[in-house]
Amino acid sequence: MPENIDVDTDNLRERIAEEHEHSGEGWIRFVGLSAALFAVIAAIGALRSGDLINEALIHQIQASDTWNEYQASRQKEHIYTVAADGIADGRSRNAARLGSYRSEIAREAAKETPLASKARALEEDSAGEVARHHAFEYAVALLQVGIALGAVAALARSKPAWYISLAAGAVGIFFFIRGFAL
Repeated sequence: MPENIDVDTDNLRERIAEEHEHSGEGWIRFVGLSAALFAVIAAIGALRSGDLINEALIHQIQASDTWNEYQASRQKEHIYTVAADGIADGRSRNAARLGSYRSEIAREAAKETPLASKARALEEDSAGEVARHHAFEYAVALLQVGIALGAVAALARSKPAWYISLAAGAVGIFFFIRGFAL
């Protein structure tokens, strides 16, 4: 009958781990760390991108509302001008009404410039937020590419693939920072 053979597996595991470390594949654990870093930054970028596009839409709606108010003011001004021109015959009984129309014309005209300025500012805010949103979108896409290439690098044990992964992630981080800087 064969005897039981005791093999010290703990010692073998340690030796295999040491050989693995010394075989030049210790870099693989850094692939996981870089992928985790890219994933965290991509998650933050995705959240910020969503917030920015929502803010851009809100500002665009506010700009549209302001332009509507501007147009209403212009129409009122025109109506008062037509009415004033219709009664401007110089009779004294129309003088009070004519004065009222002229003051309404001036009041509506005074509202137009601030409304137009406010609408333009809101449109600029919206455009800036859309540009920042796009920077975060690019960041997230490049970071996801970096994560995927990192997985391929680990599976294929390919350092060049990992270097490309790091490059994609670095460009993604650049766009991430740019999104905050715009």
